[in-house]
Amino acid sequence: MDGIRINPHLGLLEALEAAQLMDRRLTVTANNLANVDTPGYKADSIAFIEILMKKIGPKYKKIYKENQVFIKREQGVLEYTGNPLHFAIVGEGFFKVQTPNGIAYTRAGNFTLDRERRLVTPEGYPVLANGTPVVVDPGMTREGYITMENSKLQVSPEGILSIDMTEIGRLDVVTFDDYSKIRKLGQNLYVSDGAQEIRAENYEIKQGYIEKSNVNPIREMVNLIEIQRTFEAIQRSIRSLDEETERLITTTQR
Repeated sequence: MDGIRINPHLGLLEALEAAQLMDRRLTVTANNLANVDTPGYKADSIAFIEILMKKIGPKYKKIYKENQVFIKREQGVLEYTGNPLHFAIVGEGFFKVQTPNGIAYTRAGNFTLDRERRLVTPEGYPVLANGTPVVVDPGMTREGYITMENSKLQVSPEGILSIDMTEIGRLDVVTFDDYSKIRKLGQNLYVSDGAQEIRAENYEIKQGYIEKSNVNPIREMVNLIEIQRTFEAIQRSIRSLDEETERLITTTQR
């Protein structure tokens, strides 16, 4: 009676796919850990999807795996800084900023002032209110820095900016109809890949605070351990399949 015949080449292909997926997972996990202290950073996660390949050989089909990275939108912990130029969004939405390549979005509210007295990101991109950069009158600051004690710049929970009780604009805080079409640009920024921009409603602005990263370092370290063990299991599988291939070659030659 013939036993079950194993195709080692197909097994090696499966092992290779698994190794590639683990490599992608390792990259994502390492990036999350690198940004554990980045204000407003949202952790990435990976979903594995199985898809039917219609043709991998002349007579048979095969299921192969793809990975899809998605952004975890959970709220990060708020940290009090006392700096009135620091804003944190509690709830949904992103701050809207102007970059040399167009509009981008961020959750990081650790803003500062540039030489033109514009409210900007650490990279120098202007923060927008009513579609235009926010400019703080230099006459209302002391020694080039606004302090909570003498600050005349205030931000309401709705994002309304005022100087000396005079409203100057409302921060552009927006959300999207489809978060799957939002991607990370780098420098803690996001861009839309076809998602429709919508003014956010379910949020509150906290002045003098920043939102910390929502990365869970313990969970990510556990992921690293799991990835290492999976890699080791894949290596054992490849060695076993290689030995099976050698046995088949020897049997065929006989």
